[in-house]
Amino acid sequence: MKLELQNARWQRFLTEMRSTYKSMDTEEKWDIWVVRPIGFVEACICRRMHIHPNAITIVSILFGAASGYFFFPGQISLVLIGALLLFFANTLDSADGQLARMTKQYTMLGRVLDGFAGDVWFFSIYLFMMLRMMTMPIPFTTMEWGWWAVALVAWCGLVCHSSQSTIADYYRNIHLHFLSGRDYTELVRSSDLTERRKSITSWRGWFEWLWLFFYASYTRKQENWTPQLQRLLRVVGQYSTNELPEDFLREFRAKSLPLMPMTNILTFNSRFFALVISMLLGMPCLYLLYEMVVLTALLGYMRHRHEKMCAELLAKCYHIV
Repeated sequence: MKLELQNARWQRFLTEMRSTYKSMDTEEKWDIWVVRPIGFVEACICRRMHIHPNAITIVSILFGAASGYFFFPGQISLVLIGALLLFFANTLDSADGQLARMTKQYTMLGRVLDGFAGDVWFFSIYLFMMLRMMTMPIPFTTMEWGWWAVALVAWCGLVCHSSQSTIADYYRNIHLHFLSGRDYTELVRSSDLTERRKSITSWRGWFEWLWLFFYASYTRKQENWTPQLQRLLRVVGQYSTNELPEDFLREFRAKSLPLMPMTNILTFNSRFFALVISMLLGMPCLYLLYEMVVLTALLGYMRHRHEKMCAELLAKCYHIV
């Protein structure tokens, strides 16, 4: 009887935890088996303490930003501390979304803060990586990186990383938008954000005006990188997703689903392991090389396939127009 009760509790735990996932289509194994369970426990604790999801996001920003400092000295023990801090920040980043889905506390500010958190983490990491590399010799030479480290890290962070994570996040949101014919609240258009920003006329709304400005710029970048997808969205945009033909939704999911593992590689987990390994080896340039070559090539391939998919769907039209 006691064993049956424990099994029933465990099944309830698993059922509630799985209900906090966005979709199994977009979850990767590491998150399912490690990050999400820890995040769910953290979310349950915060729910009991009546902590808002945005407060969890702010704490995750602090832990993630602090991790960068521990990657600077180069000592293995400190690198491991930095890795633990970054891992904990990632579980909190999972917990805030899980808590929001558990308590229905969805806000646009929470969405923006969630994206901002990762930017702060990696800004700190890139900053301390740059400072460390400046006094390190370039591999196979006796010459120090010096100001070349500044240029290399800036290129990786501002160009490579920014584009990779921005487009990967967009493709996942688009997939979730069309999944099972349901509308997805995190999918917004830059024009809507701009109109909302222009409607703010009082100086008291300066903070909302500011984050709407940056969020609109972020979404505009996503739209500019995906011209075929934007054409497709314009064709079907007059319909709610539950009004679209089932064959359209089915084919979109079938063609988009193989790209979801690529979006996961381009976001956090693969970066985390590549970063920690390169730091433990004392060669931070290996992480930058991974980002510039491997992830940039993957982004190009993924974007090519997604745009081709959208062009094919657009050509068929499915008698929507």
